[in-house]
Amino acid sequence: MFVAFGVGCSDYPPVDPYISFNTDRSVDFPISNTLSLNQDIRIAAHGSNDTNDYIKNGSAAYLLRTSEVWRVSLQTSDPNFTLDQLSYARILIGSDTVAFDSIPQGTIDTSFVLTKADITPSMKDTSFTATLQCKLQSLPADPTTLTCGMTIVHTGTSSILAP
Repeated sequence: MFVAFGVGCSDYPPVDPYISFNTDRSVDFPISNTLSLNQDIRIAAHGSNDTNDYIKNGSAAYLLRTSEVWRVSLQTSDPNFTLDQLSYARILIGSDTVAFDSIPQGTIDTSFVLTKADITPSMKDTSFTATLQCKLQSLPADPTTLTCGMTIVHTGTSSILAP
Protein backbone atom coordinates (compact mmCIF):
# COMPACT_ATOMS: atom_id res chain seq x y z
CA MET A 1 0.00 0.00 0.00
CA PHE A 2 1.31 3.37 -0.94
CA VAL A 3 0.25 6.48 1.01
CA ALA A 4 1.04 9.87 -0.41
CA PHE A 5 1.36 12.96 1.68
CA GLY A 6 1.17 16.36 0.10
CA VAL A 7 2.74 19.39 1.60
CA GLY A 8 1.90 22.76 0.19
CA CYS A 9 4.58 25.40 -0.02
CA SER A 10 4.16 28.98 -0.97
CA ASP A 11 6.59 31.65 -1.99
CA TYR A 12 4.21 34.31 -0.69
CA PRO A 13 4.95 35.96 2.66
CA PRO A 14 2.37 35.55 5.43
CA VAL A 15 -0.44 38.10 5.40
CA ASP A 16 0.04 40.90 7.93
CA PRO A 17 -3.35 41.32 9.60
CA TYR A 18 -2.59 44.85 10.85
CA ILE A 19 -3.40 48.09 9.10
CA SER A 20 -2.61 51.70 9.98
CA PHE A 21 -4.76 54.71 9.23
CA ASN A 22 -5.31 58.31 10.39
CA THR A 23 -8.38 60.06 11.71
CA ASP A 24 -8.81 63.74 12.48
CA ARG A 25 -10.59 64.85 15.64
CA SER A 26 -11.23 68.25 17.15
CA VAL A 27 -12.33 69.47 20.55
CA ASP A 28 -13.56 72.96 21.47
CA PHE A 29 -12.44 74.41 24.79
CA PRO A 30 -14.51 77.40 25.98
CA ILE A 31 -12.41 80.22 27.45
CA SER A 32 -14.38 82.51 29.74
CA ASN A 33 -13.44 86.13 30.21
CA THR A 34 -13.90 85.66 33.98
CA LEU A 35 -11.21 83.02 34.59
CA SER A 36 -8.34 83.65 37.00
CA LEU A 37 -5.10 85.02 35.63
CA ASN A 38 -1.69 83.46 36.26
CA GLN A 39 -3.17 80.34 37.80
CA ASP A 40 -3.18 76.83 36.41
CA ILE A 41 -6.61 76.01 35.01
CA ARG A 42 -8.16 72.84 33.60
CA ILE A 43 -10.91 73.01 31.00
CA ALA A 44 -12.60 69.72 30.14
CA ALA A 45 -14.54 69.11 26.95
CA HIS A 46 -16.00 66.13 25.15
CA GLY A 47 -14.85 64.97 21.77
CA SER A 48 -16.64 62.49 19.57
CA ASN A 49 -15.42 59.48 17.63
CA ASP A 50 -17.19 58.70 14.40
CA THR A 51 -16.67 54.95 14.37
CA ASN A 52 -17.64 54.98 10.68
CA ASP A 53 -14.12 56.34 10.11
CA TYR A 54 -12.76 53.01 11.28
CA ILE A 55 -15.10 51.08 8.98
CA LYS A 56 -14.15 53.29 6.01
CA ASN A 57 -10.52 52.31 6.69
CA GLY A 58 -11.29 48.59 6.81
CA SER A 59 -11.29 48.14 10.57
CA ALA A 60 -13.60 48.63 13.56
CA ALA A 61 -13.39 50.16 17.03
CA TYR A 62 -13.09 46.78 18.73
CA LEU A 63 -10.18 45.87 16.41
CA LEU A 64 -7.99 48.86 17.33
CA ARG A 65 -4.63 47.90 18.82
CA THR A 66 -2.98 51.32 19.20
CA SER A 67 -4.06 54.94 18.85
CA GLU A 68 -1.58 57.81 19.18
CA VAL A 69 -1.82 61.55 18.58
CA TRP A 70 0.73 62.51 15.93
CA ARG A 71 -0.28 66.12 15.24
CA VAL A 72 -1.87 68.83 17.37
CA SER A 73 -2.94 72.35 16.50
CA LEU A 74 -4.55 74.96 18.69
CA GLN A 75 -6.59 77.81 17.19
CA THR A 76 -8.56 80.61 18.76
CA SER A 77 -11.93 81.87 17.53
CA ASP A 78 -11.06 85.44 18.59
CA PRO A 79 -8.30 87.09 16.52
CA ASN A 80 -7.63 89.46 19.43
CA PHE A 81 -6.98 86.58 21.86
CA THR A 82 -3.78 84.98 20.58
CA LEU A 83 -2.01 81.93 21.89
CA ASP A 84 0.86 83.98 23.23
CA GLN A 85 -1.52 84.94 26.05
CA LEU A 86 -1.01 81.42 27.44
CA SER A 87 2.05 80.64 29.57
CA TYR A 88 1.86 77.00 28.55
CA ALA A 89 -0.62 74.46 27.22
CA ARG A 90 -1.04 70.75 27.88
CA ILE A 91 -3.59 68.53 26.13
CA LEU A 92 -4.90 65.35 27.76
CA ILE A 93 -7.13 62.61 26.40
CA GLY A 94 -8.66 60.85 29.36
CA SER A 95 -5.89 60.96 31.97
CA ASP A 96 -3.06 60.69 29.42
CA THR A 97 -1.02 63.73 28.41
CA VAL A 98 -0.81 63.62 24.62
CA ALA A 99 0.88 66.98 23.96
CA PHE A 100 2.46 69.87 25.81
CA ASP A 101 4.21 73.10 25.03
CA SER A 102 5.85 75.97 26.80
CA ILE A 103 4.59 78.88 24.71
CA PRO A 104 7.05 81.78 24.81
CA GLN A 105 5.66 85.30 25.01
CA GLY A 106 5.33 87.05 21.68
CA THR A 107 4.69 83.96 19.56
CA ILE A 108 1.42 82.87 18.03
CA ASP A 109 2.57 79.52 16.65
CA THR A 110 2.91 76.46 18.85
CA SER A 111 5.18 73.48 18.48
CA PHE A 112 3.72 70.81 20.69
CA VAL A 113 5.82 67.99 22.04
CA LEU A 114 3.85 64.83 21.38
CA THR A 115 4.06 62.04 23.96
CA LYS A 116 2.73 59.26 21.69
CA ALA A 117 0.72 57.97 24.67
CA ASP A 118 -1.54 55.08 23.70
CA ILE A 119 -5.12 56.38 23.94
CA THR A 120 -6.81 53.34 22.41
CA PRO A 121 -9.41 52.90 25.20
CA SER A 122 -10.65 56.46 24.59
CA MET A 123 -10.78 55.91 20.82
CA LYS A 124 -12.82 52.70 21.07
CA ASP A 125 -15.76 54.60 22.55
CA THR A 126 -18.05 57.01 20.67
CA SER A 127 -16.88 59.92 22.83
CA PHE A 128 -13.86 60.89 24.88
CA THR A 129 -12.91 63.51 27.43
CA ALA A 130 -10.18 65.97 26.53
CA THR A 131 -8.64 68.47 28.92
CA LEU A 132 -6.73 71.66 28.28
CA GLN A 133 -4.39 72.62 31.10
CA CYS A 134 -2.97 76.10 30.80
CA LYS A 135 -2.17 79.35 32.54
CA LEU A 136 -3.72 82.55 31.18
CA GLN A 137 -1.59 85.69 31.23
CA SER A 138 -4.47 87.82 30.00
CA LEU A 139 -8.19 87.29 29.47
CA PRO A 140 -10.17 87.60 26.26
CA ALA A 141 -12.47 90.63 26.09
CA ASP A 142 -15.39 88.27 25.40
CA PRO A 143 -15.74 84.52 25.90
CA THR A 144 -13.88 82.67 23.16
CA THR A 145 -13.10 79.15 22.06
CA LEU A 146 -9.79 77.36 21.61
CA THR A 147 -10.15 74.55 19.09
CA CYS A 148 -7.70 71.70 19.40
CA GLY A 149 -7.26 69.74 16.18
CA MET A 150 -5.58 66.34 16.34
CA THR A 151 -4.47 63.75 13.85
CA ILE A 152 -4.58 60.31 15.43
CA VAL A 153 -2.72 57.35 13.95
CA HIS A 154 -4.42 54.03 14.59
CA THR A 155 -3.16 50.50 14.17
CA GLY A 156 -5.74 47.77 14.07
CA THR A 157 -6.70 44.46 12.61
CA SER A 158 -8.37 44.53 9.24
CA SER A 159 -12.07 43.72 9.51
CA ILE A 160 -11.64 41.46 6.47
CA LEU A 161 -9.17 39.27 8.36
CA ALA A 162 -10.87 39.47 11.77
CA PRO A 163 -12.51 36.33 13.14
